[in-house]
Amino acid sequence: ALLLSFTIAGVLTLVWMVVPTEHTVFATFPNVMILQGFGYEGLEPISFDNTSLEEVPARQAGYLNGFYSYDHFFYHSTFDRFLSWEQRGQAMVYSCAMFCRPLNNTGKDVRLALVHHQPEPKKNLWYLLEMRDDDPNSPIVYARSKFRKTATYRTTSWLTVTPGGQIKPRELKDVYLATGWDAFRFDTPLKIVFFAVLAAVVAGMCYTSREKED
Repeated sequence: ALLLSFTIAGVLTLVWMVVPTEHTVFATFPNVMILQGFGYEGLEPISFDNTSLEEVPARQAGYLNGFYSYDHFFYHSTFDRFLSWEQRGQAMVYSCAMFCRPLNNTGKDVRLALVHHQPEPKKNLWYLLEMRDDDPNSPIVYARSKFRKTATYRTTSWLTVTPGGQIKPRELKDVYLATGWDAFRFDTPLKIVFFAVLAAVVAGMCYTSREKED
């Protein structure tokens, strides 16, 4: 019974992660993004209007890692400062759902979100934002990805953010996005072996169950 409960929970979690965000066979993104790699170096966040803010230590930046779930009805009172209502159609918002948390845990209505933005055709990038009520600097930008010609999560390279001028962004080499879809890409020998063993185990269990019934 315990094994069955874990199996059902695992299947439901997997379905939650891999459901596409669009009702089409060629959907671009799944329901959940997994953000990893923060925590190895500090960050220099900026406000929505490019004002430099207090540096975030590496250990604290690790709280940004986690599962982000697609939030079609996302709303925060300060989000319009970053993207106007007219531009919302250019963006997809993923809210922090599991294992991550905002760095400000005492503010009012604090939200941590991963935002994919397409300001122009063939110009796509991701932002990591934290929004806080009654904060004149909100939304706070922790990091962004490099521009890509197509909407993607697989080949994103992440950078620190800067207020502009002569300050150049640093590449965050350890940061990347992953999804539940990646488990079904047979692009490594380990995955191929894993699914082969899994198929053999399932087939063995079915065969044993049949023999017991007979």
